[in-house]
Amino acid sequence: MKITRYLLLTLLAGSMATQANTIVYDDTLQWGNPGGENSGGGSSAITDSRARAGNGSLELFGDRTRFVGLGNFYDPGSNLMLLSDVLDFGFDWMIADDSLSNLHPDATPALRLHIWDGDQRSELIWEGAYNNGYGNTDKETWYTTGSDDAFWRWESGIGVTLSSGAQVNQSISDWMDASWYSATAYIAGISVGVGSSIGSDYHAFADNVRLNDTVFNFEVQQVPEPAPLLLLCAGLATLMLRKSRR
Repeated sequence: MKITRYLLLTLLAGSMATQANTIVYDDTLQWGNPGGENSGGGSSAITDSRARAGNGSLELFGDRTRFVGLGNFYDPGSNLMLLSDVLDFGFDWMIADDSLSNLHPDATPALRLHIWDGDQRSELIWEGAYNNGYGNTDKETWYTTGSDDAFWRWESGIGVTLSSGAQVNQSISDWMDASWYSATAYIAGISVGVGSSIGSDYHAFADNVRLNDTVFNFEVQQVPEPAPLLLLCAGLATLMLRKSRR
């Protein structure tokens, strides 16, 4: 099965140790939930409702939402790296116990790699429906994905990529073939989201988005406790008073 549970914490720690851990807060530049990417009551924000690796994770509600990272994928000037340079792309996800889906009870969040190839914009999309997820998913359980999983493609102005009338589902490395993309195709951004048509009662979480050797870890920004702040101010005041007496 392509969806693998992280049951052994030692394996998780070992895999994370080889990658740079980048903390993402709600106000982190280059990350956010643009209002135009929400519809049907959808939203996405970093909360402490289901902490994953740290004190938070990305909380997602349907019907449609996108939490966008690293670039503006509508802008052809947003160039992060060549598609051919993508070696790893995945994330952790979980369906909440109270989630209700109009599509399937095991419908998952979607992870998107946004691409420009010349004047053509497209997305390579991971969803559990095409990775043996339906019927094999437990709610309130974290899962992880990888680049060897199946991604399908959507192209602006064209739609879903088909071959002999069937949707093409294949790994990112297979999508790099010259029959699908040119050597100059590049990544304009990434996103995590849900919908549309999944319904406003859909509820899920995501964390640890991996792009090559970087893990983007969604965390809740801590507010400093008042007491330490007061102690710090008192210490600074004492220090300034001593200096003024010299």
